[in-house]
Amino acid sequence: MNNNNRSKVSLLLSIILLSFSASTYALADREANTNSVVIPMITNAQVFAKFTDELPAVVNYFTRATQEQIIDFYQQHYGEFLSQEKKRGRLTLTYQHKKQRVRVVISEQNSKRQVDIIVELKDK
Repeated sequence: MNNNNRSKVSLLLSIILLSFSASTYALADREANTNSVVIPMITNAQVFAKFTDELPAVVNYFTRATQEQIIDFYQQHYGEFLSQEKKRGRLTLTYQHKKQRVRVVISEQNSKRQVDIIVELKDK
C-alpha cells in the first residue's frame, strides 16, 4: 500500500472508532440520566403492576414467600424499618432510603402474599 492509501485507511478507521465512541457515550449518558426508580423484588415475584418511570413509584406483586422472608428481604435492601402498622390484615413497613420514603405493604391473598411497594420523596 502506498502512503496515500494508508492515510485514507487510517482516516477511515479513525472515523469509525470515533463514531463508535460517540454512540457508546450517548447510550451511557441516556441510561445515566434516566428517571427510572429501581425497586428490588423478591425472587419469583409475579408482578401485576409496575410504575417506576418517576416518583412516586409503585410496584405490586404476588409471592409465595412468607411474611418473614419478605421482611428480611427488604431489611437487607433498606435496613431496619422506621415504623410498622398492622391494619385490616395488612402489615405496612416504612423505611428511609437515601432521600426516599419507602412503604412496603404485605397482605395475605389465598396461599400467597401480595406485596405493594411505594417509593416517594421524603417529606421535608
